[in-house]
Amino acid sequence: MLFRRIVLCALLVGALSGLLVSAVQHWQVIPIIAAAEIFEGAAEAAEAPEPAAAMAHDHDDAHGATHVHEEAAWEPKDGTERHVWTVIANVMTAIGFSLVLIAAITAWEHLHGHRVASAPSGLLWGAAGWLCVFAAPSLGLPPEIPGTAAAALEARQTWWLLAVACSATGLGLLAFVPSRMRWLGLALLALPYAIGAPHIDGAFAAYSDEVARQMEALTGQFAIATAISSAIEWLALGGLAGWAVARWVRPALATLESPAIARA
Repeated sequence: MLFRRIVLCALLVGALSGLLVSAVQHWQVIPIIAAAEIFEGAAEAAEAPEPAAAMAHDHDDAHGATHVHEEAAWEPKDGTERHVWTVIANVMTAIGFSLVLIAAITAWEHLHGHRVASAPSGLLWGAAGWLCVFAAPSLGLPPEIPGTAAAALEARQTWWLLAVACSATGLGLLAFVPSRMRWLGLALLALPYAIGAPHIDGAFAAYSDEVARQMEALTGQFAIATAISSAIEWLALGGLAGWAVARWVRPALATLESPAIARA
């Protein structure tokens, strides 16, 4: 019963938070992405081969062999299809995060042995989630707009996971362990930056000076917009998760505790 309620609450909290962040992104994030894609598309068109050269390249050779194009990866079409898939991705991601948050808040209340979960306390959990999943990784790997030259994807993913894991563990140690052990939390918070995030020089070297300046300006706007939208999402996740635990998960949790705690 407890697991079922946690999952159902995660579905509800994730759906509401995912729809909210989708609306925020539609207002302030997606226009920046669209502007960057215009510059990216113009640069790709300028680098494309001449039509005659492309036709000659694709033409059958003297022995009858044909040139085989590698199939392009699928991506949603611009417009409604793209917006719909963005909303779906946001909702699914938010459901995953809400499942983790609700389980953590439930465990926190169970360990305390009394009622501590609420919407206000959930906001603190949401703020901690934002710090771990967005703010800490962004200090080393700022959000990137389309068309940005970056280090290898595998290296960036590995560093991002390291930053999230160290931030979550470090904050947990600072919040929940005795003071004599908190130095370990500080060390974990600093570890990803001591290693260093993977970067390459010349993120916009492929563009003209004027376009590069505009892309850099868009990058700054994108960093601010994504920070705001991510903060809104995490605060919504935390507040709703705390409220859901207090409203629906607590009664199921009480059945697992002693009668005295359940009456409290």
